[in-house]
Amino acid sequence: MERECRKREYLGHPTHHLARELEIQLDEEDIYSGTALKMLSRAPYDGCAFPMVFRITFVVYLGDNIRAKPSVVAANTSALVQRIKQAAPRAQAFKLNPNTCKAIDHSTSDHFDDLATQLFRLVGQIELCPFSGHSDLRELQLQGVHKLVRIKHTTGHSIGAFTRLARQNSSTLESLDIFISETNGAISIIQDSDGTCAIYPRLTTLCLDGDSDDSDVLPPGSKDVVPFPNLRCLKSRFKYPLGDDTFFRGNSATLEYLSMPLTRSTVAMLRKHSVFTPQSHPRLRHVNIECHYDLVPDSFATNTEALQFVLGIGTEAPTRLTNLPVTGAELIGMIPSLNNLTSVQVLSLNWITLDLWQAIALLKSLPLLSDLCTLPPIIGTLPAGVALNDLPAHVVSTFAPMGTRFRLWHLSDPDDRNAMDDSLSCVLLLALVCPNFFRITANFIGCNQSLAMMEKAIASDMFKPYASRLQYIQLHGRRY
Repeated sequence: MERECRKREYLGHPTHHLARELEIQLDEEDIYSGTALKMLSRAPYDGCAFPMVFRITFVVYLGDNIRAKPSVVAANTSALVQRIKQAAPRAQAFKLNPNTCKAIDHSTSDHFDDLATQLFRLVGQIELCPFSGHSDLRELQLQGVHKLVRIKHTTGHSIGAFTRLARQNSSTLESLDIFISETNGAISIIQDSDGTCAIYPRLTTLCLDGDSDDSDVLPPGSKDVVPFPNLRCLKSRFKYPLGDDTFFRGNSATLEYLSMPLTRSTVAMLRKHSVFTPQSHPRLRHVNIECHYDLVPDSFATNTEALQFVLGIGTEAPTRLTNLPVTGAELIGMIPSLNNLTSVQVLSLNWITLDLWQAIALLKSLPLLSDLCTLPPIIGTLPAGVALNDLPAHVVSTFAPMGTRFRLWHLSDPDDRNAMDDSLSCVLLLALVCPNFFRITANFIGCNQSLAMMEKAIASDMFKPYASRLQYIQLHGRRY
């Protein structure tokens, strides 16, 4: 009774007209029996409308046995869908969550496909995301769902239905985030079983999850197919899923964001097809590379091979490079080659530790660098004849000014947090020669602790003469 009163108070409050998202939770059996519709047709739900809702999340708690007659189920399903449409007439995005709270195996009923199909027909953006990744859900068919602009499919369930749905909506799709597998690989996004290839003229974002066979290629007769001519963002969370350059064809002038792990086979394929050549991708602004050579040396490219690949891209657009898999020594060894990357603005080296002199060399090579992410740095070896307290004067007289665009250094969580004082001194030394540097972030230390550390460092004999400059440097720790 108390919960029902709270519902009445909320639904009767005028602020529900401002809601942008709506979540509906119903039992599958109640939907088909008509109980859910009766509940939504009486107070406090009967007159409730959400005219500003854009996105609906629909959680369906799966039942064991649905005993209602098919004709009754069909009628109740259609009526419920129409009630939802009436309540949220402007909804454009629908997220469907099949769910169960019971520790037993469940499978969607024969009627669930009709429910999903009718719900998805209401909107242009759909997402299927079963809780707990149910792999035993019945395969959906989703016939007659057209004019979609966004599909998100984040589970191994009904892969074939969603690749088919993508092909059927290829002329209107703008964003596709899809789970693929060895048996329903990435090739099925493009090619039907009869060999017909789909073209996605409006697709700008393609995200691939799962583990597909990276030796799949289109048949010889399809080598000139350009399926994604206007692609801007390509993400592959596990590995590039094809054995040829199909996903890169015809979009070199539009591609802005690239994220994928680098396997040896992928590097070999990209070189074979000359996918990346100097100035081939003028708009490429963010390159996120992951390399797990230390974990799977037989499959993944070495750190050096990965970095050489990135250096070979050679884009002139302002660029973000994240998750570069290199050590400090490897990076410094390649600094002479960094002239190809003078446009880099953001550089993420999450797993390496730089010393002060390596950081200075890096900033010299990357004049546009504004944001840097590394493990906490160290000062390193002192120059001959220079004492520690004299180091600020030496650094300023030798290197200032430099790194005029550099403003933020994020410190990722180290294994050993006891050397943070040395790391902070290193960053402050660099701040003395970078006139616009103002912020350090370190989420592994508390907010109060960060303030105390900065005050201590600036008041030390080493930095006291430069307090007027360093007092503007902010060290941000976590807020919890």
